[in-house]
Amino acid sequence: MALLGKTLKGRTTKAGGTEQKRNIKIRQITKSQQEFEESQKQAQTQFKKEQLRSKIREEQKIVNFNTKKLMAYWRRTMRAVKTEQLKLDIELYSQNNKRELDSKEAFIQMLDKNLDEAEDQYQIALRNHLIHLENFHLLQESRNRALLEEFERDIKILQEEFQIEFDDMTKTHKQQVKELEDMIKTVEEEEKRKAEQAKNQHQTNREETKNKDVEDTSQMKQQLEDKQTKFYNDLEQMHQKYQSDTAKKTEDHTKYYDANKDMSKKIERLVRSIASKKAKIDLTKYKILQHTKECNARNQALKKEKENIAKNYQDLKLKMNKFREEQSRLLKELVNNSRNAVLKLTEYKELGEKILKTAELCRRLETEREKVLPFYEDTVDLDQIPENLKNDFEAIEKDQYEEFAYLNNFYKRYNKVLLDILAIQKQKEALQNESNQLQSLLKQYLDGLSCNDDVLSNPNPLFVKNFNIDLGEKQVIGETQQTIIEGVFNVRSTQMQLQGQRVGPFQ
Repeated sequence: MALLGKTLKGRTTKAGGTEQKRNIKIRQITKSQQEFEESQKQAQTQFKKEQLRSKIREEQKIVNFNTKKLMAYWRRTMRAVKTEQLKLDIELYSQNNKRELDSKEAFIQMLDKNLDEAEDQYQIALRNHLIHLENFHLLQESRNRALLEEFERDIKILQEEFQIEFDDMTKTHKQQVKELEDMIKTVEEEEKRKAEQAKNQHQTNREETKNKDVEDTSQMKQQLEDKQTKFYNDLEQMHQKYQSDTAKKTEDHTKYYDANKDMSKKIERLVRSIASKKAKIDLTKYKILQHTKECNARNQALKKEKENIAKNYQDLKLKMNKFREEQSRLLKELVNNSRNAVLKLTEYKELGEKILKTAELCRRLETEREKVLPFYEDTVDLDQIPENLKNDFEAIEKDQYEEFAYLNNFYKRYNKVLLDILAIQKQKEALQNESNQLQSLLKQYLDGLSCNDDVLSNPNPLFVKNFNIDLGEKQVIGETQQTIIEGVFNVRSTQMQLQGQRVGPFQ
């Protein structure tokens, strides 16, 4: 069947070609049933995938919304906890601030009184100082006047001596100048006379040498002209004789010379070609040797480089493995140290909170003097340090000493509390002993007044003529042990207490 119009894409016009399908419907009809079913299955799977993707996107949106909601609830709870913690911190800070304000106000009042006393002392010292300055000024003026008069006398004496020396020096200078001028005049006259004599002598010698030179040159010129003419005639005769004898030889020489010249040119050309070819051969041989040497050296270098690279690779691999092991060990150690540090810091935090709480409790029980002066000055000198601790004390460096010195105030207060505890314990023991003794006395007294089986079974104190009460080996009735305190510390504490009573802590 013939086709009209242009040939479609993919259609052939050659004879024996397959007939093309008319349109798309015919192609779809020619598809097999299996291909159609596969396309239907692919479309269904694609539709299911799209549905699953849409469900996953919706689920992701819900998850994001829920996470944001949880974060909002968590932030709200964290804000509430943080506000409570901040309120507690603010209360602690306010209490610390009040305590510091009380101590600072009392200390400022004490300093104010000290300043007033120091101002009075300063005014008294200033008046005395001004009186001494005025006396000193008068004394200095009298000394200055005496020095000025003495200075003027010395100036007059020096001026007179200077004038005398100046006159003498001017006289001697004038005399020396006059003598030098006379000497210069005599020397100049003598030099002029010598110059004139030398000039006249030079003129006469010049005329004599000039005349003698002219005579010698004229005589020599005449002799040379005679010899020249004679030699010229002899040379002309000999030249004519030589030309007549060598005419034939010159012709042969010119002919042989031209032939020799041509042959020498040919020989030179051949020698140059031989030399150039020989040079090319030598150059090629040299290049071959050079290339072989370079290739061998390059091969050796490449082998060595290959061996070095392999060795370096093995070394780097070993280093990398060692580095990984070391880093893993360091990481484990870091994790352990960080965990230990966290535990240690939590312990320090708990200890700090405990210290702050106990400090707040102690603050309520402090006296006015302790609020103003909570610490005492150092009372231990280097001479008072025991011999067994001196070496340790001297071995401590400055940085370590400063680090330990940060806790000096804490140790002072802690030692003060320990001393108070020991004193209270001693006082308690003394009071307990005194109470026991009084109870025993009271029991003895009551036993002496009453009569019962217990009293009668024991020795009766009424029948004792001279009885002594066992007061113990170290304790006497009414006596209590005293806590020993250093005298310097006691004096300073009493002075500071008296000053605090004078100023008043809350004036």
